[in-house]
Amino acid sequence: MLSAGAMYGSYQAGVWQALAEREPVDLVIGASVGSLNGWAIAGGIRPQELADRWLHLEPAGRFRLRWPQGLRSGFLDAGYLAEWVQDIFAAYRPRCRYGAVLTRLRPFRPELFTDDDITWHHLAGSCAMPFLYPHYQFDGVTYTDGGLMQALPLWAAERMGCERIIAVNLVPQPPIPGARHMSRWMRRVSGHHTKEPQQKVIRITPPAPLGTMRDFMIWQRGNAERWIEQGYRDTERALAASLNR
Repeated sequence: MLSAGAMYGSYQAGVWQALAEREPVDLVIGASVGSLNGWAIAGGIRPQELADRWLHLEPAGRFRLRWPQGLRSGFLDAGYLAEWVQDIFAAYRPRCRYGAVLTRLRPFRPELFTDDDITWHHLAGSCAMPFLYPHYQFDGVTYTDGGLMQALPLWAAERMGCERIIAVNLVPQPPIPGARHMSRWMRRVSGHHTKEPQQKVIRITPPAPLGTMRDFMIWQRGNAERWIEQGYRDTERALAASLNR
């Protein structure tokens, strides 16, 4: 289970380097940037190839504002995002079960899309950010960031029948001021209540925030290199700890 986290997503490439060496994966679920990494992982991407994708994401290092054509367009020029999503979607096809979480705007609630129902638009829609990145419509319904209500939507893993969950949360402490309180308010308004899963959960989480708000939004190669290495180390530590319980 891969969480939201924007440019922090390179950490998940380090996690995959560690997991691919020792843990078989038979189901992958992602929200927001986790849906992109998750699609590639479900498609059998080699760990170094996923890392290389994160180490060569220069277009995401340019932060350019624009006047949106509509409410769904967003204030950021994020053409690179659509190209990146389409490239990843075309390059891989899931070899195991796969799910992506998006947030439906009307009525306001999270939704899980799985397997053959997913197009590149679903992956891009899961990465949408209100007012910033473009949003997508399916069957007349507009969707936004899959991690908006909950960065790590473990309910989706339970719904897909997971018996053992490896959960990677990039943002246990969101870099956006007030984001945690806002997420709680949105869950309350939507009536979507979450509870701790009954299955065994191995949690992989950075021990401290990965970076600043700017780091969260704007790609830098140095950050990507550091976070990939940290993702590997933290995963090794979490897996070792799980064996000793």
